[in-house]
Amino acid sequence: RELNDQAQSFNTMLRGLRWFKIYVPKNLVRRLVGRGGGMPESVECEVTVMFTDIAGFTSISEGSPAADVAGFLNEHFALVAACIEDEEGTVDKFIGDAVMAFWGAPDAQPDHAERAARAAAEIARAVTDGNKARVASGKPPVHLRIGLHSGPVTVGNIGAPGRINYTIIGDTVNIGQRLEQLGKEAGTKDGRDVTVLASAATVAKLGPGFAPEAAGRHRL
Repeated sequence: RELNDQAQSFNTMLRGLRWFKIYVPKNLVRRLVGRGGGMPESVECEVTVMFTDIAGFTSISEGSPAADVAGFLNEHFALVAACIEDEEGTVDKFIGDAVMAFWGAPDAQPDHAERAARAAAEIARAVTDGNKARVASGKPPVHLRIGLHSGPVTVGNIGAPGRINYTIIGDTVNIGQRLEQLGKEAGTKDGRDVTVLASAATVAKLGPGFAPEAAGRHRL
């Protein structure tokens, strides 16, 4: 009976960890388990932040049943998250039809800007490929905007005592989101399915394997 109780407790712990990994970034879960207890302190570090947003999502979802809208978003988020996690990025949160992610924390990544740029390029390829199937089945294509910016942030636990998020805050985050929004103006004329706008701070950290196109100067 004692062995059975221990086995049931162990299985309950495993189920709890699986749910924990769903609600909390996997690399943060690994760090917390490795620490043996206690939350990491808030620190300032340099990261690259990514924001994605579906252009015209309201018109895409308008008139569709709730289950269809949720299914569409879940499929889209799975695609975006997979590209981010392949480059060992942290998916911070889903905001409506948008995704916020970052590289450079909780584990140091000196090449955080390149990882973010590769993830953005892979998202663009995946969305473009997916649109071919959508159009073939009579569905409207998905147009996505992505903003990338690198700079200092405060990273740590933000929230109330009973509900906190491991997240990043600071001007760098705001600029990343505004770059995504700038895609409405700067990236809608070339017919691409996905527009990626990266700041000069991010582009300066990219190696010779990247070939960004200048988009001019813009006030955010």
